[in-house]
Amino acid sequence: MLRKLMVLGWGMCLSLSLMAQETIIIGFDQVFNLNHDEVYELQMKNLNPGAQLWTAFYLVGVPKSASNNSQADFVVKGEGVINKAHPANPTERVNLVANHLPVRQNYSFHEFEDLVDEIEEQTGKKIQDPVLGTTDNVRVYGQIMDWIPEYNSSTPAKISFGITNPQDFEIKAAYVVIGEAQKTPQLLALDIHPLDSQQLEPSLQGQSHRQQFSIARFEAKFLIFLTLLGAAIFLNWGKWRRN
Repeated sequence: MLRKLMVLGWGMCLSLSLMAQETIIIGFDQVFNLNHDEVYELQMKNLNPGAQLWTAFYLVGVPKSASNNSQADFVVKGEGVINKAHPANPTERVNLVANHLPVRQNYSFHEFEDLVDEIEEQTGKKIQDPVLGTTDNVRVYGQIMDWIPEYNSSTPAKISFGITNPQDFEIKAAYVVIGEAQKTPQLLALDIHPLDSQQLEPSLQGQSHRQQFSIARFEAKFLIFLTLLGAAIFLNWGKWRRN
Protein backbone atom coordinates (compact mmCIF):
# COMPACT_ATOMS: atom_id res chain seq x y z
CA MET A 1 0.00 0.00 0.00
CA LEU A 2 2.82 2.35 0.89
CA ARG A 3 4.51 1.62 -2.42
CA LYS A 4 1.32 2.44 -4.33
CA LEU A 5 0.98 5.74 -2.47
CA MET A 6 4.61 6.59 -3.28
CA VAL A 7 4.07 5.83 -6.97
CA LEU A 8 0.88 7.91 -7.00
CA GLY A 9 2.66 10.81 -5.30
CA TRP A 10 5.56 10.62 -7.74
CA GLY A 11 3.13 10.64 -10.67
CA MET A 12 1.32 13.70 -9.31
CA CYS A 13 4.62 15.55 -8.82
CA LEU A 14 5.69 14.72 -12.36
CA SER A 15 2.36 15.91 -13.75
CA LEU A 16 2.59 19.18 -11.83
CA SER A 17 6.18 19.66 -13.04
CA LEU A 18 5.14 19.17 -16.66
CA MET A 19 2.21 21.53 -16.24
CA ALA A 20 4.54 24.16 -14.78
CA GLN A 21 6.83 23.89 -17.81
CA GLU A 22 4.56 25.81 -20.13
CA THR A 23 5.89 28.57 -22.31
CA ILE A 24 4.20 31.96 -21.83
CA ILE A 25 3.91 33.31 -25.37
CA ILE A 26 3.09 36.97 -25.95
CA GLY A 27 3.79 37.15 -29.67
CA PHE A 28 4.36 35.01 -32.75
CA ASP A 29 4.89 35.59 -36.45
CA GLN A 30 5.89 33.58 -39.49
CA VAL A 31 7.23 35.02 -42.73
CA PHE A 32 7.89 33.15 -45.98
CA ASN A 33 10.28 33.95 -48.83
CA LEU A 34 11.91 36.86 -47.03
CA ASN A 35 12.62 39.81 -49.29
CA HIS A 36 16.04 41.41 -49.47
CA ASP A 37 16.37 44.43 -47.14
CA GLU A 38 12.71 44.29 -46.04
CA VAL A 39 12.12 44.78 -42.31
CA TYR A 40 9.54 42.69 -40.44
CA GLU A 41 8.21 43.89 -37.09
CA LEU A 42 6.42 42.39 -34.13
CA GLN A 43 5.09 44.70 -31.40
CA MET A 44 4.80 43.90 -27.71
CA LYS A 45 2.03 45.69 -25.79
CA ASN A 46 1.43 46.22 -22.08
CA LEU A 47 4.78 44.89 -20.95
CA ASN A 48 5.51 44.50 -17.28
CA PRO A 49 8.58 46.68 -16.47
CA GLY A 50 10.16 43.74 -14.66
CA ALA A 51 9.37 41.16 -17.34
CA GLN A 52 12.08 38.71 -18.37
CA LEU A 53 11.53 38.52 -22.12
CA TRP A 54 13.02 36.27 -24.77
CA THR A 55 12.77 35.87 -28.51
CA ALA A 56 13.32 32.63 -30.39
CA PHE A 57 14.03 32.66 -34.13
CA TYR A 58 13.98 29.67 -36.46
CA LEU A 59 15.11 30.14 -40.07
CA VAL A 60 14.83 27.77 -43.03
CA GLY A 61 17.10 28.47 -45.99
CA VAL A 62 18.09 26.92 -49.31
CA PRO A 63 21.48 27.76 -50.90
CA LYS A 64 21.66 28.15 -54.66
CA SER A 65 25.24 26.87 -54.84
CA ALA A 66 27.60 24.71 -52.81
CA SER A 67 30.30 27.37 -52.40
CA ASN A 68 31.13 29.23 -49.20
CA ASN A 69 29.90 32.37 -50.94
CA SER A 70 26.30 31.26 -50.31
CA GLN A 71 25.45 33.41 -47.32
CA ALA A 72 23.22 36.14 -45.90
CA ASP A 73 23.14 38.44 -42.88
CA PHE A 74 20.37 38.01 -40.34
CA VAL A 75 19.64 41.27 -38.50
CA VAL A 76 17.59 41.64 -35.30
CA LYS A 77 16.82 44.96 -33.61
CA GLY A 78 14.94 45.78 -30.43
CA GLU A 79 13.12 49.04 -29.73
CA GLY A 80 11.82 49.76 -26.26
CA VAL A 81 13.67 46.68 -25.03
CA ILE A 82 17.32 46.04 -24.17
CA ASN A 83 19.32 43.06 -25.37
CA LYS A 84 20.83 41.53 -22.24
CA ALA A 85 23.80 40.11 -24.18
CA HIS A 86 24.96 43.59 -25.27
CA PRO A 87 22.85 46.38 -23.71
CA ALA A 88 24.66 49.22 -25.48
CA ASN A 89 23.91 47.86 -28.96
CA PRO A 90 20.23 47.34 -29.87
CA THR A 91 21.09 45.63 -33.18
CA GLU A 92 22.48 42.16 -33.61
CA ARG A 93 23.82 40.97 -36.97
CA VAL A 94 24.67 37.34 -37.66
CA ASN A 95 26.44 36.24 -40.84
CA LEU A 96 24.90 32.96 -41.98
CA VAL A 97 27.15 30.93 -44.28
CA ALA A 98 25.03 28.17 -45.77
CA ASN A 99 27.77 25.53 -45.64
CA HIS A 100 28.25 26.21 -41.93
CA LEU A 101 24.61 25.57 -41.05
CA PRO A 102 23.23 22.10 -40.30
CA VAL A 103 21.35 20.23 -43.02
CA ARG A 104 17.86 19.15 -42.01
CA GLN A 105 15.66 16.77 -43.94
CA ASN A 106 12.99 17.33 -41.28
CA TYR A 107 13.19 21.10 -41.41
CA SER A 108 9.52 21.74 -40.62
CA PHE A 109 8.73 23.86 -37.58
CA HIS A 110 6.20 21.17 -36.72
CA GLU A 111 9.14 18.99 -35.63
CA PHE A 112 8.98 21.00 -32.39
CA GLU A 113 5.58 19.50 -31.68
CA ASP A 114 5.10 20.58 -28.05
CA LEU A 115 6.13 24.16 -28.79
CA VAL A 116 3.88 24.29 -31.87
CA ASP A 117 0.92 23.13 -29.78
CA GLU A 118 1.57 25.87 -27.22
CA ILE A 119 1.93 28.57 -29.90
CA GLU A 120 -1.28 27.60 -31.68
CA GLU A 121 -3.17 27.25 -28.40
CA GLN A 122 -2.02 30.59 -26.94
CA THR A 123 -2.06 32.73 -30.10
CA GLY A 124 -4.79 31.10 -32.18
CA LYS A 125 -2.47 31.14 -35.22
CA LYS A 126 -1.96 28.10 -37.45
CA ILE A 127 1.69 27.37 -38.18
CA GLN A 128 2.47 26.67 -41.82
CA ASP A 129 5.41 25.14 -43.67
CA PRO A 130 7.36 26.83 -46.47
CA VAL A 131 6.94 25.61 -50.04
CA LEU A 132 10.34 24.41 -51.29
CA GLY A 133 11.31 23.38 -54.79
CA THR A 134 14.02 21.06 -53.47
CA THR A 135 14.65 19.55 -50.05
CA ASP A 136 18.06 17.98 -50.66
CA ASN A 137 20.09 20.78 -49.08
CA VAL A 138 17.86 22.63 -46.63
CA ARG A 139 19.76 24.56 -43.97
CA VAL A 140 18.36 25.71 -40.62
CA TYR A 141 19.39 28.22 -37.98
CA GLY A 142 17.93 29.07 -34.59
CA GLN A 143 18.74 31.69 -31.98
CA ILE A 144 17.31 32.64 -28.59
CA MET A 145 17.84 36.16 -27.22
CA ASP A 146 17.04 37.61 -23.80
CA TRP A 147 15.54 41.10 -23.38
CA ILE A 148 14.36 43.43 -20.66
CA PRO A 149 11.88 46.32 -21.13
CA GLU A 150 13.52 49.72 -21.46
CA TYR A 151 12.77 51.96 -18.49
CA ASN A 152 10.36 54.84 -19.23
CA SER A 153 10.36 54.15 -22.98
CA SER A 154 8.13 56.54 -24.90
CA THR A 155 7.68 54.21 -27.87
CA PRO A 156 5.93 50.83 -28.05
CA ALA A 157 8.31 47.93 -27.62
CA LYS A 158 8.94 45.92 -30.78
CA ILE A 159 11.31 43.44 -32.35
CA SER A 160 12.29 43.91 -35.98
CA PHE A 161 14.23 41.46 -38.12
CA GLY A 162 15.26 40.93 -41.70
CA ILE A 163 17.79 39.59 -44.20
CA THR A 164 20.50 41.73 -45.79
CA ASN A 165 23.34 41.08 -48.23
CA PRO A 166 22.07 37.72 -49.54
CA GLN A 167 24.43 35.88 -51.90
CA ASP A 168 23.00 32.72 -53.46
CA PHE A 169 21.18 31.92 -50.22
CA GLU A 170 17.39 32.17 -50.00
CA ILE A 171 15.68 32.32 -46.61
CA LYS A 172 12.43 30.51 -47.27
CA ALA A 173 10.87 30.89 -43.82
CA ALA A 174 11.40 32.75 -40.56
CA TYR A 175 9.51 31.96 -37.38
CA VAL A 176 9.74 34.29 -34.39
CA VAL A 177 8.35 33.53 -30.95
CA ILE A 178 8.25 36.14 -28.17
CA GLY A 179 7.65 35.02 -24.64
CA GLU A 180 8.52 35.58 -21.02
CA ALA A 181 9.46 33.69 -17.88
CA GLN A 182 10.82 30.15 -18.07
CA LYS A 183 12.42 28.65 -21.17
CA THR A 184 11.18 25.11 -21.56
CA PRO A 185 13.23 22.25 -23.09
CA GLN A 186 11.17 22.34 -26.29
CA LEU A 187 11.96 26.06 -26.64
CA LEU A 188 15.68 25.57 -25.98
CA ALA A 189 15.74 23.03 -28.82
CA LEU A 190 15.41 26.02 -31.18
CA ASP A 191 18.88 27.23 -30.26
CA ILE A 192 20.60 25.85 -33.37
CA HIS A 193 24.08 27.24 -33.96
CA PRO A 194 26.37 26.96 -37.00
CA LEU A 195 28.46 23.79 -37.08
CA ASP A 196 31.96 23.84 -35.65
CA SER A 197 35.05 22.87 -37.62
CA GLN A 198 34.78 19.20 -36.62
CA GLN A 199 31.23 18.94 -37.94
CA LEU A 200 31.54 20.94 -41.15
CA GLU A 201 30.71 19.18 -44.39
CA PRO A 202 31.60 15.50 -43.83
CA SER A 203 31.91 15.11 -47.58
CA LEU A 204 34.54 17.84 -47.72
CA GLN A 205 36.37 16.28 -44.80
CA GLY A 206 36.22 12.91 -46.56
CA GLN A 207 37.68 14.49 -49.66
CA SER A 208 40.47 16.01 -47.56
CA HIS A 209 41.19 12.64 -45.97
CA ARG A 210 41.33 11.00 -49.40
CA GLN A 211 43.79 13.64 -50.59
CA GLN A 212 45.96 13.10 -47.53
CA PHE A 213 45.86 9.34 -48.09
CA SER A 214 46.88 9.78 -51.73
CA ILE A 215 49.82 11.94 -50.72
CA ALA A 216 50.89 9.46 -48.06
CA ARG A 217 50.63 6.57 -50.56
CA PHE A 218 52.77 8.49 -53.10
CA GLU A 219 55.38 9.20 -50.41
CA ALA A 220 55.45 5.51 -49.43
CA LYS A 221 55.92 4.43 -53.05
CA PHE A 222 58.70 6.99 -53.49
CA LEU A 223 60.50 5.73 -50.36
CA ILE A 224 60.24 2.14 -51.63
CA PHE A 225 61.68 3.25 -54.97
CA LEU A 226 64.60 4.97 -53.25
CA THR A 227 65.22 1.88 -51.10
CA LEU A 228 65.26 -0.44 -54.13
CA LEU A 229 67.46 1.97 -56.01
CA GLY A 230 69.89 2.14 -53.07
CA ALA A 231 69.94 -1.67 -52.80
CA ALA A 232 70.61 -2.04 -56.54
CA ILE A 233 73.46 0.45 -56.38
CA PHE A 234 74.96 -1.31 -53.35
CA LEU A 235 74.74 -4.77 -54.94
CA ASN A 236 76.23 -3.64 -58.24
CA TRP A 237 78.77 -1.20 -56.85
CA GLY A 238 81.66 -3.72 -56.97
CA LYS A 239 80.79 -4.79 -60.51
CA TRP A 240 80.72 -1.18 -61.66
CA ARG A 241 84.12 -0.52 -60.07
CA ARG A 242 85.74 -3.52 -61.81
CA ASN A 243 84.38 -2.35 -65.13
